[in-house]
Amino acid sequence: MTKYKNVKRLYFDGKSQIEQMGAQVEQLQNAIANQRMSQSRTALDDNEYSTRFNRLNGAINNLSFNIRKDWRTVPRWLEMYISTEALKTGKQEMTAVGRAVITRWIVEEVFNKCFHPGLEPGLSQQLKQIEMNIRRFSYTMTSQEEFEALTAKVVNWRMATLEGLARELGGPEAVEHRTDFTRKVTTNLTATLFQFLNEPPPSGVDGSASMIVELAIGIAANLPLESRDVNIIYPLPGDPVQPAIMEVEKAGLPLLESQKSSESDEAAEDSGDTKEKSSKGASRGVERRGTGMSTSSRRGGSVASLTTGSSSAPAGPPKDPNKVRLAGFVVVEVRGRQVLMKAPVWTLG
Repeated sequence: MTKYKNVKRLYFDGKSQIEQMGAQVEQLQNAIANQRMSQSRTALDDNEYSTRFNRLNGAINNLSFNIRKDWRTVPRWLEMYISTEALKTGKQEMTAVGRAVITRWIVEEVFNKCFHPGLEPGLSQQLKQIEMNIRRFSYTMTSQEEFEALTAKVVNWRMATLEGLARELGGPEAVEHRTDFTRKVTTNLTATLFQFLNEPPPSGVDGSASMIVELAIGIAANLPLESRDVNIIYPLPGDPVQPAIMEVEKAGLPLLESQKSSESDEAAEDSGDTKEKSSKGASRGVERRGTGMSTSSRRGGSVASLTTGSSSAPAGPPKDPNKVRLAGFVVVEVRGRQVLMKAPVWTLG
């Protein structure tokens, strides 16, 4: 009887422990499920992101085409990458310049400075800087698992930050902050373009700038709500061409002066008249020493046309089909998953 009672007690004690363990397992499963649900938020699906970025690209294209003949000068970072006749002719090359200038400005002033447009602008910019710094100052990663772990770290920080800001983003001030931010960015974009355009500036720039900014901010308002990491990249001149995220435009741009010179030199070398060319070049060099012009290039005329009156003008880049000359829009990718949009680029080739 004693043994029977002991066995019975052990049976029911074990059964109770199993039930408790089962309850704990169920609680753990529910917690994991809830965590996965909270970490799998999708503000917009891939098609909607593609649609919105295509609209933004179209609005930038339209404004760039409309002002292609109104440029007086270009930003310094583009000076070496446009032909000497671009500003005079105001054709396709200046449309590409407009796309490059506007797109880069939107990336730097909206996507890289706005955590969420419904927040106070100073706070929004600080939070965006923190988000970017988490990735920027991470240790060097060597495996796919480490890349995925860093992305999860960024996403988890963003999700927790949004939960902490729920009251601010859900209040009436959020609408005011977004309106003020939109107005400020539109004014700044318009002023930036006006400093490079002829006076008086063409009509309609402010209206087109407003449309571009509203489309960009509409996208920016959804990006932080994603549990995945939607990455926006603007390729800069001189960057290597990456076919996985860039698409080379078939319609090329006019050659740069430095590229014309290199082509002429190659043709001269292939002609077999090297001695004759050298003697003529030497005589031209003697003549030009009296005028202070450089004799470093066999095509002395190209130096004059490059400098356009300024002896300190930088030499243009050589031909290189593997490097970017201009990018007309951005790369949009979901980190670790897929590329939603490739950047249209013109190469130095």
